[in-house]
Amino acid sequence: MTQEHRPVVAFVPPSCCGIGYFRPLRRALGDRIEFRPVELPGHGRRFEEPCLVTADDAVRDAAGQLGGPVDALYGESLGAYVALAVAATLRQPRPPLLFAVSNSPPSARERLDPAEVTSIESAVAVLTGMGGEIPAEVVADPVLAAGAFPLIRDDLLLSGSFLAGHRDTRSPGDIRVIAGLDDTASSDLTAWSRHTEAGCSVLRLPGGHLLSAANPSGVAQAVLAAFSSPTTDASPQV
Repeated sequence: MTQEHRPVVAFVPPSCCGIGYFRPLRRALGDRIEFRPVELPGHGRRFEEPCLVTADDAVRDAAGQLGGPVDALYGESLGAYVALAVAATLRQPRPPLLFAVSNSPPSARERLDPAEVTSIESAVAVLTGMGGEIPAEVVADPVLAAGAFPLIRDDLLLSGSFLAGHRDTRSPGDIRVIAGLDDTASSDLTAWSRHTEAGCSVLRLPGGHLLSAANPSGVAQAVLAAFSSPTTDASPQV
């Protein structure tokens, strides 16, 4: 990483989150990278737009927000699947590095049955099983539950679409897998190597599923190190 070029990194948030989720990580990174936000419809500043529930639509929308070539894509939780699929579609001289954070690879996940997501309780149960977190008061309050359910349901349907359609998707560039030591929902992390035509490494950091919120300094250090160290091979660093 040099003074002349700041790495350009696009960030895709977790399920049910807008780009504001990355505020602590963005502060930790400072001005050492160029931060490109990616925010899907129905989330954050785009909350008034209908959510997307198919992977193809989400990939087109996310790719259209990049604003040109990027050095890396950082996707956390559901965002990791979006970033993987976007990385596979980009046609740029140098393939982007992919940070796949806080999620098992799509090839290692069981497919999601939409019939399992019919109520706020069932939606939260499925999301929790995948590592997501919804405050208990949201489920307990009928008004909050009614408002939250469509977003949770649609993000789960979107995740299911990625699990169904991108089990064999491969990024042309390296993958850096990052997960929290306390994140029991993210497993089979070395299987991310199935999703790259280059190298894959795995790093575990202190923290849980929402890793960049719990440990922004550790994640920032890992991101910055990726641009100042040689390309890794497929050997995991656990």
